[in-house]
Amino acid sequence: MRKLRCHLVELPGTAILVGPAILGTGKSVCHVAQRGQSAVEDAVDHEAKESGVTRGQNVVYQMPHDWASIAHVLAPVLDRIDDTLPDVQLLIVCADAEAAASASASVVRLAGSRSLRAIAATTARRAARLLRVAPATGEAGGGAQVVAGAPPELLALVQGSSLKLQQVRCVVLAWVDELLAGGEESMLETLMAELPKEAARIVVANEINVEVEALIERYARRARRVAPTTTDGSLAVGLQYATVSAASRLPALRRLLDDIDPARAVVYVRSDDSERDVRDLLRALGYDHRGLPDDVGVRVARAAGPGELDVVVLYDIPASREELREAVGPQSKRVVALVQPRMLSSLRVLAGGAPVTPFTLSDAGLRARTREEIVRSEIRDTLALGTFARELLALEPLLESYDGIEIAAATLRLLEQSRFERDAARARVVEGRPAHTPAGASAPGTAMTRIFINVGAMDNARPGDLVGAITNEAHITSAQIGKIDIRENHTLVEIASDVSDSVVTKLTGSTIRGRRVVARVDQERGSRPSAPRTGRLADRGSRRDSGTRRDAGRDRNDRESGERGADRSARPPRSGESE
Repeated sequence: MRKLRCHLVELPGTAILVGPAILGTGKSVCHVAQRGQSAVEDAVDHEAKESGVTRGQNVVYQMPHDWASIAHVLAPVLDRIDDTLPDVQLLIVCADAEAAASASASVVRLAGSRSLRAIAATTARRAARLLRVAPATGEAGGGAQVVAGAPPELLALVQGSSLKLQQVRCVVLAWVDELLAGGEESMLETLMAELPKEAARIVVANEINVEVEALIERYARRARRVAPTTTDGSLAVGLQYATVSAASRLPALRRLLDDIDPARAVVYVRSDDSERDVRDLLRALGYDHRGLPDDVGVRVARAAGPGELDVVVLYDIPASREELREAVGPQSKRVVALVQPRMLSSLRVLAGGAPVTPFTLSDAGLRARTREEIVRSEIRDTLALGTFARELLALEPLLESYDGIEIAAATLRLLEQSRFERDAARARVVEGRPAHTPAGASAPGTAMTRIFINVGAMDNARPGDLVGAITNEAHITSAQIGKIDIRENHTLVEIASDVSDSVVTKLTGSTIRGRRVVARVDQERGSRPSAPRTGRLADRGSRRDSGTRRDAGRDRNDRESGERGADRSARPPRSGESE
């Protein structure tokens, strides 16, 4: 009889005794004990007790973006990994480098004292070197059992032969709605084609929409689904939020307490690390709760309790609506969540249809409101269109140094600059000058290079869109942009040759009119007319014109021949020639 191996893992807000498991299902022969377990986590554990589940079965989990909660998904998968084999057996595909680091950290905490090795492929170059070297001996071929990364980095590792996928037993697509919003679907498709067909697929999503359903159908057909139970509106909770980065939560909490100055408040946490950090901050600010009743002062807790509170601050985000209701309690006047931008959609799901509104910290608000806000109605209309996953991921690192409203003000300034460039371009067209050919820009000696951009009239692209994108992304002036020729499905733009390579590099990957840009130096001859001709006859011209050109050519040749003859007669005779 095989000896069972179990080990205790301490995680934020959870204690898991992990043992042999059924891959991708959460089924384990050992006991799992939870503190503050959510509905999704209960469902995962319930699945572990069901029979008839086979190894390698695909599973879909719907849960908020929280790496502490995903421990319930990873724990049984890690138990199927053989520590003695140096091959990659678990691949975690994330949206970006930060998510890859969080995934790897979760794996390390779950592994405990095991010799299992995980690598966060935050950059392909660093990960490639680590995959070739063993951590202890320094000998080649050490490898790793778990690799986490975004599709571009993982695909680069595979194409460079640094990452071998033949022994992968399971792939986890962590929050695929973010992956799709980031435009990585084509790279993900290429990466998935390299995986063994028998490898289990685990899909985690914050929200199951049409795009996610299509991905599930493609990569995890007939998957078992684990989702939170549907509840009535009695669990809906109105929330406010302040956007922060992972590193700026503590400073934001201090500023929030300064603004509100509550007499009775609870700071909700889910993890031991968060509880320790918040407790130290509260003591440093003078909120020493030792010896005081629970309904006095500001304290850190994992549930609000029955007393009346001025505010509940969600330092961590609950994993379910039931957990949120327990966290805020029955008598909280205000609930403010400190969230990263990528978690806003999860927060709205948790609110259960109740209002979710932004909370602006006063010091940042005063600085930003000194600028004239002339486009409020346009911004409201844009916000009403939906979520902005790619934009939120791009702006999130700025939250470590700036407040969200300051970032919005800077973005507004860039918008105004882009509109100025657009209006200037229109003015030049009205004056009869070629679009975006500033006076003096075509002076003799100015070398121009024509670049190809895969955005054209079919995308409703206008000259101002091109100029705004090029100047903002490549940080050049409109004087370095020449003629813009918008075709049906692409555009040709003349760029000053000394900055053309930089423009191609920085413009590729940006977005114009909702389309992801691919730019390159145009390979056509510079003398070729930029305006498209219709039909082959238009290119060749009429036969009559061709004959005229041939006659003109013969006349020119005759003249040149006569001139050469005159030159020969005028020069002095060579030695041996008769005069």
